[in-house]
Amino acid sequence: MGGSLLSLFLFTREGLRSALGDFLPPLAMVVDLALLFCAMSLTGGAASPYALLLPAGLALAFFQLGRGAAWFFASASLLGVAALAWLGREPLNDPSRLFPLLLSALAAPGLLAALEAARTSTGKRAGEHEQRPAEAAPAGPAPPARNREAEILHDLRSPLSVMRVYSDLIGEAAKRGEIPSAEHLANLSREIELAERLAGGPPAGKESAFAPGTQGTADLVEILGALATAYRLSHGGRLRIEFIAERPQLPVNAEPVALQRALRNVLENAVKYTPEGGEIKIRAGAAGEHAYVVVKDSGIGMNPEERERAFDYAFRGAGAIAAGKPGKGLGLSVSREILESNGGKISLTSEAGFGSEVTILLPFPKGSR
Repeated sequence: MGGSLLSLFLFTREGLRSALGDFLPPLAMVVDLALLFCAMSLTGGAASPYALLLPAGLALAFFQLGRGAAWFFASASLLGVAALAWLGREPLNDPSRLFPLLLSALAAPGLLAALEAARTSTGKRAGEHEQRPAEAAPAGPAPPARNREAEILHDLRSPLSVMRVYSDLIGEAAKRGEIPSAEHLANLSREIELAERLAGGPPAGKESAFAPGTQGTADLVEILGALATAYRLSHGGRLRIEFIAERPQLPVNAEPVALQRALRNVLENAVKYTPEGGEIKIRAGAAGEHAYVVVKDSGIGMNPEERERAFDYAFRGAGAIAAGKPGKGLGLSVSREILESNGGKISLTSEAGFGSEVTILLPFPKGSR
């Protein structure tokens, strides 16, 4: 109990959590398992009441950390019970102790097998339901309703935070008796204009900038350069943000404000889920009839299940929730809607603990490459 309290105290310290980053959950699991088997060895071995914590711990690992963590927990629990027997903590010559030993050894792997079977069965039933006619399909949970107000509030966070940075820079210059930088003033004006467009839409009589099918021409290098500068000013103290463009200009078929909204959502995710000391690389260039943007981060990444649902509306993975970062899971789904409505595409590759890479393709205007 003393060891458990000590580990709980250490693993909840902010400094240790920041230092270990993504290594904290697996390390905490190993320490908890070691303490659990120490307690079992001192309180009856396989017959210890602490053995009940093995299936409970596996269930928590499965639902909170994913299948990989659950498989590791099941394997470690099996090896731990075998170690108890090998070290002589279990009298194998006593038949009355064999049943508790087998029960403890197989409790976690058996529960994992049941959970995997239930998961497979659920997936098969879902597939069967999709193949049935719509009128015969049983009613299931409806997808989350679109909340346009929540989407706008979500997208307003970025220009508001950047506006604060530029206003602070201009204020500091004023205190020193210096004339505000023309670049800072222009960037502040651009952020204010974007916030106005997001909050109130375009002036009366004009089509919305965010309506599907709205087209225009935007320069990727100009937009990404301004965004990289803004995010460097906002987060450069804790992250390294790098932007490389193959060409001085990359004009694409996209409405400028809508494109900026989509790119900001991608960059916001990269910044939000990359721990201190991490790196974000932004590259832009040409690939045939399309311009491309690649945003690669060294953040927490996603497991395969989360990656499959990354573009679902209002979806947040267990890793994002466990990181304690606020959010509604709107960024990538809104970005995909904007980009596809402008003839573009977006894709994602990611691995838990090794960061994510988002690739965006947008068509060049006719006659321009």
